[in-house]
Amino acid sequence: MLFRKAIDADISRFIEFRKILLEYENDNSMDNVFADYFINSLENKSLVAWVAEDGNLIVSTVCLSICQLVPRFDNPSGKIAYLTNVYTIPNYRRQGIASRLTREAIEDVKNQGIKKILLHSSDMAKSIYYELGFSEGKNYFELKM
Repeated sequence: MLFRKAIDADISRFIEFRKILLEYENDNSMDNVFADYFINSLENKSLVAWVAEDGNLIVSTVCLSICQLVPRFDNPSGKIAYLTNVYTIPNYRRQGIASRLTREAIEDVKNQGIKKILLHSSDMAKSIYYELGFSEGKNYFELKM
């Protein structure tokens, strides 16, 4: 199993996994929007993306979107990461692949000086995030518009 940073040639697999995660796997209407996002974000480094590859098959992905917030005393750069697009194809699950891939991606953003990562988790994945050292936050609100 090879764990590596994503390249442009991997974008179609990221799009495929994104649509599965969003439960729109047969809808191609957003493919160009997704492709533009991945191409631009990888190029401008606002996205850190990793893949796990078995032979020539990408079996798992992890993305961290880098966000710029107002600086704080505990985070002078204001940069945080948002963990997203964590997906492993079913017959590769429960082998520690997503955990290892997420560790690699976390180390990558940590080396960039990012001190905080946020995420939304499915119930199925919570144990992985606890294992990686994440804790559930409080005082979180959302406004859908």
